[in-house]
Parts: sequence; structure tokens; C-alpha cells
Amino acid sequence: MKRLERIDNILLILLLGSYDRETKRVLNIVKEEVAKYSAYSAEYIIPLLLEDIELYVMPREGIQIIVEKFNGKATAIILEDHELKNVMDFDARTIDDIESELKNLGYLYNSYSRLPVMEKLRWLARGSFLVFLIKHMELTRGGEYIELSFLLGSGELSPDRTYIFIKEGIELSTMLEELIDATKINLRIYKNEDHLAEGVRRILYHELMRKLRS
Repeated sequence: MKRLERIDNILLILLLGSYDRETKRVLNIVKEEVAKYSAYSAEYIIPLLLEDIELYVMPREGIQIIVEKFNGKATAIILEDHELKNVMDFDARTIDDIESELKNLGYLYNSYSRLPVMEKLRWLARGSFLVFLIKHMELTRGGEYIELSFLLGSGELSPDRTYIFIKEGIELSTMLEELIDATKINLRIYKNEDHLAEGVRRILYHELMRKLRS
């Protein structure tokens, strides 16, 4: 499979975190804040929650399709040779519904692959402009740390474009402290949801300004 080095004319922001109800609510708040920033950039800024995403690739045709699922609907982001070609919404409740609709629209061929979760994570990390990891609840299983360690260890993710947000009062595990020390990932502590949203806005602004100057 061809290695993804960049995606033209869109900026993907990958959001990682636990998927308990409270953290998922906070992740959606962050998602909404990120989406607002399309007005400040020449590219489309697209925030993505890993849990809500299916990813299809057709190497022969050079097509990649990112499908975001939500409340019985789906949004398909069509990429051709890593460049945005189309965005469309349709009704879909199951994987079969999604694939049937994409085939009807002429965007899914016989030679496609739906990537498993770790390959999907690697693909999205490689193509993302920034990665935000949110730790909002203390008593969760920490799967987001496993995902992060996997991406950093495999070289798919650069620490300088990765930000960990941890709610004030949550004790950092020894593993996370060592990961931060070893990789120099950006760490932010937030007091509440407003403080978190403010931090996300500030980082996006400065990262976009750096991109414009480069």
C-alpha cells in the first residue's frame, strides 16, 4: 500500500480519547471548535474522531474515502491521489449501507479495502496536520495512550504536532510521564471545558500562522 505523506487542500485534525459518554461529549466540543477554523485557512479543516471513522482505499485508482458516521447518517470525503475531490452526505446506519451507497455513487469498486483499526489509525496519523489527545476522566482504561504509544513507536506521528490535554486533578501515570519525557510531546493541563476550548483555539491559530509563513 502506498504510504501517505500528505493530503492536499485539506487539513485533518485527529482527535483521540476514551469513548465513555462524558469524554465523548468533550471530544465533540473540541471537534466543533476545530471545525470553526476553516474560515481562517485556505484549506478545509476537518476534525475526525477515530471511533466514528471508516476508511476505504483503492490503490490502483489512487482513491481514498474517509467516511464519518453519526446518528444514522454518513459523510464521505473523497480523495484522489491525496487531493480532496468531493464531500457528500447520505443516510446510512450500517457498514453495508455505507458501502452500498458508495457503490451506487460510483466511488467504490471491486478492488477496495476497508482498513482495520490499527491501519486506519496509522493512515490518519500520517495524514493529519495535528493530533489532539484528550484525557477528561481518570477512571478509564487508557486505550488512547496505547494508540499514541503505537503511533510514536512506529514513527507514524511526530511529537511536535501532537498535543495531550489532561484535565486538572488527573494524576499522570508513570508510563505517560516517561512517554512525554522521551518524545517531548506537547502537554497542556485544562481546568474546564471552556479552558480546553480556548487552548484548542490558541494552538490552531498559531499552527495555522506557522503554516502560512512556511
